[in-house]
Amino acid sequence: MDRPLPSLRASLDDFLAELASLQYRHAAGLAQELPLRALYENSPEIASPEAFAAVTETIPKAQAKGDSLGVRRLKLLRDFIATQVEEALAAPDAEAVAHLEATARLSVDDQTLSFGEALGQLPREPQRGRRALLESATGGFLWDNRGRYGARREASFRVTETLRAVSYTALREDVSGIELATLSEAAAQTLRATEDAYRDVLGYVLKKVEPTLRPGPSGNARRHDLQAATQVPWMSGFFRREDGLPAVVRWLGEWGFHPSAEGRIRLDDEERPGKASRPITAAVRVPGEVRLVFQRRAGMDALGSLLHEYGHALHHAHVPEQLPLELRRLGDASVTEGFATLLERLLTDEEWLKRYLRLPSAAARDASRMAAFQGLTVLRRHCAKLSYELSLHARGPSPERADEYADGQRRALLVEPHPGFFLFDVDPQLYVTRYLRGWALEARLLSRLSERFNADWWRNPTAGRWLQGLFARGGTDDAEALAQEISAKGLALPEAGERLVALLNR
Repeated sequence: MDRPLPSLRASLDDFLAELASLQYRHAAGLAQELPLRALYENSPEIASPEAFAAVTETIPKAQAKGDSLGVRRLKLLRDFIATQVEEALAAPDAEAVAHLEATARLSVDDQTLSFGEALGQLPREPQRGRRALLESATGGFLWDNRGRYGARREASFRVTETLRAVSYTALREDVSGIELATLSEAAAQTLRATEDAYRDVLGYVLKKVEPTLRPGPSGNARRHDLQAATQVPWMSGFFRREDGLPAVVRWLGEWGFHPSAEGRIRLDDEERPGKASRPITAAVRVPGEVRLVFQRRAGMDALGSLLHEYGHALHHAHVPEQLPLELRRLGDASVTEGFATLLERLLTDEEWLKRYLRLPSAAARDASRMAAFQGLTVLRRHCAKLSYELSLHARGPSPERADEYADGQRRALLVEPHPGFFLFDVDPQLYVTRYLRGWALEARLLSRLSERFNADWWRNPTAGRWLQGLFARGGTDDAEALAQEISAKGLALPEAGERLVALLNR
């Protein structure tokens, strides 16, 4: 390939549109297969080691010219290429996993369920015995197929060799700019600082689900009990299936956002077999075609997930068409995770709950605390996942990692996990780091919005316009730079945990 970078840039937008379309159709239940190999075979320049080498050589030249924006674009492109080299290497195994999950049929008591159906039913099942069967069926399926999932994870070793990196973690640190040791220490500190508050509320919510349940290490609670508890089923009457989307649409309209961003966001809420149980956003074209896939479901968790994905969708739909391609299409995913979490955390705001879900004051206060507990549970789970995933990528997906995964989750969540999830509960490219940094950024965004526009910033159209201004930057800033600009402080993950603890302790 004589001119790898021009060739890559020429095809980048169409490639990302096709990739997002495939992901949309698969998540929406419109296609069982996920034909990634053909996509990469038709676009060899996208996953080209030569392009990676070329952009690596070009960055110092841009730095010497003082072209900071050009350097940013090149660094985003370099991160993207490294990711696509890995994804191309993993494509056969990723296709096989998608087919396996789409066609598997699990026997659960008197039913035969698809893998997705069993996974989706598990947290919403009110009967503990049946939850245990669902967890055993899904965890057992994943354990029995650990070789296939392990093959997908081994792509990290192959990309390390292909791009001549010292190690996979060194490669990801190099292309992302994220200091993994620093983030790991922040995650460990967050776990220590939030443990007491988490344990106290965990005991309360487990008893709400089943009076005999107790947290670990001496208790009998399992991960499926915690999943059921974070659905907050005792408040289900306040989070009805038919109320969630209308509440979000009404709020956005009052705040000054068009709910579909003048047609750029396309909602897919149709019921169909094979549809993903949790919402996803697929940015087919940015900003013109952003697809938000979800199923209308009752419960606080369903509404929180919808708000989260709406944050992603609004971000993508408000990036200007005129931005350079890399800034429009690529970026630090920590930033979009920060925006998504900002909207999801509206469920911790009593006044928002009272205004848009019309909750009584006492119920709004309880719901706010439970939303904070949900957030803290997810935060602690991912803090534990970071150290585990660093070990996984250093040592490989052997069965010993299952014990390591279970031990980390057990200590973080104080419930007993199923070890079969040790390779399923992993996102590629250490995406766990983007979640953690996104939650740290959300704390800075919320602080700035509250200081500048008061606690009810979500009612102030001027605050909405301020946020749109950040959306419009696309990938110009990484999470650390954006945090510094809006707050004169860097990212501090423990502060995200402290804010959730403060909500629990009210």
